[in-house]
Amino acid sequence: MNSMQNTFHGYRRKDGQVGVRNWVAIIPSCGCALHAASMIASQVEGAMLVGYDGGCSQTEADVRAATRWLAGYGKHPNVIGSLVVSLGCETLDASALAEQIAQGPAPTELLVIQQLGGTRRTVEKGVALARQMVQPAEGLQREPCTVSELTIGLECGGSDATSGMAANPAMGAFSDLIVAQGGRVILSETSELFGAEHILARRATTPEVAQRLMQVMRDCEAQLKATGEDLMGKQPTPGNVLGGISTVEEKALGDILKGGTTPLVDVLAYGDPPTRPGLSFMDTPGNDPASVSAMVAAGSQIVVFTTGRGNPMGNPIAPVIKVTGNAQTYARMQEDMDIDASPIIAGRETISQVGERIYQFCLRVAEGVPTAAEQLQHAEFTLLRNGPIY
Repeated sequence: MNSMQNTFHGYRRKDGQVGVRNWVAIIPSCGCALHAASMIASQVEGAMLVGYDGGCSQTEADVRAATRWLAGYGKHPNVIGSLVVSLGCETLDASALAEQIAQGPAPTELLVIQQLGGTRRTVEKGVALARQMVQPAEGLQREPCTVSELTIGLECGGSDATSGMAANPAMGAFSDLIVAQGGRVILSETSELFGAEHILARRATTPEVAQRLMQVMRDCEAQLKATGEDLMGKQPTPGNVLGGISTVEEKALGDILKGGTTPLVDVLAYGDPPTRPGLSFMDTPGNDPASVSAMVAAGSQIVVFTTGRGNPMGNPIAPVIKVTGNAQTYARMQEDMDIDASPIIAGRETISQVGERIYQFCLRVAEGVPTAAEQLQHAEFTLLRNGPIY
């Protein structure tokens, strides 16, 4: 483990953070500004749409939280400039959002559709501003950075029996390698941890961290029960069952393997950045886009995503690496997959060997190698909403 590569070439930002991509983020502050924002992003190479569609008719708590999470995208180390596109009458305060983003190292601009005279004029101005923001990327040089400066989100989706047998254990070996180098990894998906939470809690560094994890689980269960829905009828999902997963406990045992064997150092609220190196757990839904979006809002430069049945999704600003333990999925969806972990099941490779392959590929991605999801222009984005839309 000590002989593993511990450096890569990344982009050092003015605030000391390290980016692995140079994107200009186009961020609508409400669903009514989404189309104009999309038009801007589609016309500027190097601009990416952060497809937020809320911002109105939501609880104050949800609007405050969305503002914080969107600001996380604008200040993300993979972002070199942000353009906030506002309608002008939404509940979410677009000026406050732009001000929060501007506290980061990258330039930030605010466009208000109602003030500029409509969609066409907003798009014209937005395209010009975004092109100005993209230009400096050509002159940015990569420099040596340490793995300790990486935050990696861990996700699984479209899981099947091979996920627990191969892909997730290999991701666990990868996670241990990142942590050994002083990096941060984030395990997530609260609703998919039921039945195995006590195992993760035993790995907590302090009783307080263990208690916070168990409280997160209790709160999640209470919230789900309050809807009148039967969680046990929703987990495992129909796709999981078709893939050979029999119970939520079996799914949880496979899920927990992604976090490797290192201690649990923190429990994070949705979208909150890790506070210290090592393994953290983030309270997110099991829904893949909502979970990945939160880990990227928290500063994850890269996400590693295991999928047995084959989920091709990505993210607007963070590369998403796809790992499958299912040989048939890899053969059928090879264009969407990055790492084939099925040799573990076939006996041709060990878990640690595949974990090392994921690690080495992750560092190549950090240096600019595009993932399958990036090549296919996947940029899925969803934010959590706790309250009603009224």
